[in-house]
Amino acid sequence: MAQILKFPTKKIQPVTVRSRQKHRIAVEILGDVRARRIRWVVQFEIQEVAGYGALDGFKDAAVAVGYRHRFWVSGSRPVRQFVAETADLVAAGKVAIWIDGVKVQPRIKRNA
Repeated sequence: MAQILKFPTKKIQPVTVRSRQKHRIAVEILGDVRARRIRWVVQFEIQEVAGYGALDGFKDAAVAVGYRHRFWVSGSRPVRQFVAETADLVAAGKVAIWIDGVKVQPRIKRNA
């Protein structure tokens, strides 16, 4: 059975995620300017939803060479929390996030 995760922000499209105990999240830092600060923000959010153990290997040197960091979270509430907190970075194109292999896409801005 699939569950559609609707995020509390209007910047991210809904993502269909299969119901299960654990979800795999992958994060890639895309911003070339101030990648270290972007990593710090994402690092804080990772440790909030998955704990300090999920940060193994997520270093500045790894981010500089295009490392895609992967970690596990239990349940869908931490997934929603993580994506909601990083929605601004995804919408700005500074971070790419995959949930169970599905890329989180920002909504297209409509200009009048």
